[in-house]
Amino acid sequence: MGYKKLPDWASWTSGLFLGISSGLQVVSFVSIVSGLIGLTGTGSQTPELLVAGTCLGILGTYLFSIIRPPEQLRASDIFAGFFSFAISATLCSTLIFLIAGVTNQFDTALYEASVALTTTALSTLDISRLAPEIEFFRGILQWIGGLVVLILGAAIIPVVGTRSNPSAHIERNEALSLGATRRTAVYSILAIYVPLSIILWFAYSLTGLGIFDGLLLAVSTVSTGGFLPQGNPLANGAVQWIAIAGMCISGTSFVVLWRLARNKVGELKSSLELRIYFLVLISLGLVLFLTSGNYSLINLRSSFMVISSAVSTTGFPAVIQGEWLPVFTVLILLITAIGGMAGSASGGFNIRSLIILLRLSVRELVRQLHPRSVVRIRIDDKPLSESTVEHAVVLQFLFISVVVITAVSSSIAGLDLFSAINASIHSTATAGPIRSIEGDLVDPSLWTRPIRATLIPAMILGWLTIFPVLIAAGEFTSFLKGRLKSFRRQILMVKERQ
Repeated sequence: MGYKKLPDWASWTSGLFLGISSGLQVVSFVSIVSGLIGLTGTGSQTPELLVAGTCLGILGTYLFSIIRPPEQLRASDIFAGFFSFAISATLCSTLIFLIAGVTNQFDTALYEASVALTTTALSTLDISRLAPEIEFFRGILQWIGGLVVLILGAAIIPVVGTRSNPSAHIERNEALSLGATRRTAVYSILAIYVPLSIILWFAYSLTGLGIFDGLLLAVSTVSTGGFLPQGNPLANGAVQWIAIAGMCISGTSFVVLWRLARNKVGELKSSLELRIYFLVLISLGLVLFLTSGNYSLINLRSSFMVISSAVSTTGFPAVIQGEWLPVFTVLILLITAIGGMAGSASGGFNIRSLIILLRLSVRELVRQLHPRSVVRIRIDDKPLSESTVEHAVVLQFLFISVVVITAVSSSIAGLDLFSAINASIHSTATAGPIRSIEGDLVDPSLWTRPIRATLIPAMILGWLTIFPVLIAAGEFTSFLKGRLKSFRRQILMVKERQ
């Protein structure tokens, strides 16, 4: 008998299990490296990290070896793979937190794993009680979370449309400047993300933070994760200026950074989204500074720290030196919900989608006056297809729906209405920290466990930009329906034979 080639797996099954195996392998790698980091010191959690990481790696490698994907995966199945990766990596990280003794409560470990992977600055961990290897594991996990959402938003979603639609092709050129294919786009993102992390690491280290703390702060900045190392590194003025620059860059589209790296500055002059992004940063920073009543250089730096942290959804716990007006809290909440530019590591609704919605509103007003007029929505003199406009409308509806459902759930769990809305917006935008109406920073560790549990779905949905998750959920529902129909047919066939 000759060799018989085994049949390929279905596209949906392949995407699902590739995501699961990737989640196992990624957490395994981070766990093993963290354990090795612990060997340089006391390493109190090193054995647990090494053993758990090795076991997860073996399981992930075995699962990857038996998968036989088809030559090409469907777009919806790629989204399913990202979703299964998120679930797999979150559960594996939860297991690491439990084994390492960070907490003995499963729901708390699950919450912390979700906060880390989704780069949400709502951690409840007492950083002063964490071993260095756990700090490293937590920091690198958010760095990977920022990279994953960049790959999804800038390299996968822009290339899943049909090339037969000329308008869609024009839209795709913006993101496809990173590369003609998904693979080259991913390489382009890595070519920016990794060097940017190293540059920030070097810059932070020069301020006296040290190599280890500088690394943790660098990965937290570039991923917009908001997780700080031990001590109070942001008390240093030089560190704050570097953080401000790093957050502004991280909230910028990676297409913009790629063009800068390729010396294509001229192409950026017509970018309306880029102009609005920096206009918001500069104008709101000055408004916060001028209305606070403190006109010192320290307060100027603090004001821009607060605004850049909110716009980029990084969530560093910054406070101004002057008077905090209640309107500032509402303003911070608003710009956090919008977030940074499309194709960046920041969360939120993004400025590009907001521009589309505003221009859609103007178009509808024009149509009321001139019903027969044909008005195309353009961004930077490029026409958008109706499917893109519809996508922005649907995304707005989904974003608001997630915020409302999460706010209602957390209110039922025990939060007051304002705090519930505040927490739901920050969770969906993967941002932080939350402020009271008086401007005081709210400690998430004071929330009850049911309250924190209601925020986990919003974090994951917001991190994966909502749409891919729902596509994956719809595909899974269709899969279950198909299996159920097949099972019913088999039962009917058995009954007929009897």
